[in-house]
Amino acid sequence: TISYDFGLKLENINRRKKEFSTFPEPDIFLAIFDCLIIHDYDTNKTFLDGNPQKFAEVKNLINSSKRFTDSKNFTKSKIKSNFTKAEYLAKIEQIQEYIRQGETYQTNLTQQFRAELPEDLTPQQIFWNLRKNHPAPFASFIKRKTDYVVSISPERFFQVESGEWRVWRKNFYSPLSTLHSPLIKVSPIKGTRPRGKTLIEDLRLKNELISSKKDRAENTMIVDLLRNDIGKVCEFGSVKVEKLCDLEEHPSLFHLVSTVSGRLKKDTDYAEIIKALFPCGSITGCPKIRTMQIIDELETVNRGLSMGAIGCSMTNYELRIANYEAKNPKSQKSLHSPLSTLHSSVAIRTMVIRENEAVFNVGGGIVIDSVAEAEYQESLTKAKAIMEAIGAQ
Repeated sequence: TISYDFGLKLENINRRKKEFSTFPEPDIFLAIFDCLIIHDYDTNKTFLDGNPQKFAEVKNLINSSKRFTDSKNFTKSKIKSNFTKAEYLAKIEQIQEYIRQGETYQTNLTQQFRAELPEDLTPQQIFWNLRKNHPAPFASFIKRKTDYVVSISPERFFQVESGEWRVWRKNFYSPLSTLHSPLIKVSPIKGTRPRGKTLIEDLRLKNELISSKKDRAENTMIVDLLRNDIGKVCEFGSVKVEKLCDLEEHPSLFHLVSTVSGRLKKDTDYAEIIKALFPCGSITGCPKIRTMQIIDELETVNRGLSMGAIGCSMTNYELRIANYEAKNPKSQKSLHSPLSTLHSSVAIRTMVIRENEAVFNVGGGIVIDSVAEAEYQESLTKAKAIMEAIGAQ
C-alpha cells in the first residue's frame, strides 16, 4: 500500500497543518509472501504456487477457516463525515473560483467518513459482504500489524505486464535478442452514475452518462494528464490511448473508463514509475501539483491510504521458460529471464479499520460546470456500497 500523503512528499509540497488527524498511516507498507493461493477464473481452478514446503500448512489453514454467511442482524455502525453538506458545497464553490482564476481545471474533492463499528462486525465479515454484493476487479483485504485494509476499488492505477524478455541460445550464455520492452497501462475512471431501480431507469442513467459532455470532458482531461505522466518513463512515440470513455457496469454504479498504454524505457524500475505517476491524476485533477496544493488547503484531514494505491508484484522464472519451450520444442533458443508483473489499483472505495473504527474517503472531480448538489450526491453514491456493508446509519 502507498499512502496518498506520500505523494505530497514526492512533489515537495509543504503540507498545511490539519485541524483533525486520521489514523497514523505509513507512507509505504510492504509484505513478502512465499506461498500464494491462486484462482484461475478462465478454468475455474484454484491452486497453490510458491514454496511447496508451505502447501500443507496453507491447506490446513483453508480447511479450518471460518465460513462467512449473510449478516443482517449485526448492530448498526455510527458514521459521520468531516464535512457537513453545506461545508462540502462551499468547498466546491471555492474550487470553481480557483478554476475561474486559472489555478486549476479540475480538482478532486473528497469527504472523509469515520464509522464506529459494532463489536460483532469484523473486518473479515465486512470484506465478505462487499465481495458478495459489490464485487470489484481490484478488491483487496490486507491484514497489517495494527489495522486492516478493505478495498473494493474498480480502478486500475497502473499495470506492468512483464519484465524485459530476453531470448538466449541453448548451451550459450549470451543474449540473442530482446522480444519487447515491458508494457505499462493506466485506466483512469471519470464519470459516474448510480444504477437504476428498474430496467428503464437503469438504461436512462447509462445513456445519460454515455452522452454527458461534462463527464467525457473530465475523463479526457485526466487521460491527457496521464499520457504526460507515463510519457516520462516510456519510449518516445509508444504512448497511445487504447480506449476512451468506455462504459463499465458495476452492481451499484456506471463508470466511464479509459486506457492509456506505452512501452517502458530500458531499465526503468518500479521506483521511477511511482515517481512519475503517483498519485494517480484521476484523484488529484489537473494540473497535478497545483491541484494537490489546493486539495491540501481545502480538505480538513489527511487522506491517508484513501486515494493512494494498493498493488502486488509477482516474479516467476519457471513459468515463462516452460511456456516458451513448450511452444518452441525444436528451437535452439531458451528463455532465461524472470517474468515480473505489477498490478496496482487506485485506493478508492477503500477503508482502513483499526480498533472497531473504519475510515474512508469518497468524492469526485469538480469542474467549472459542476452542479454542487449533484457532486455531493455522487460522493454519497460512491459511498453506498461500503455503508451497506457496515450497516451505517
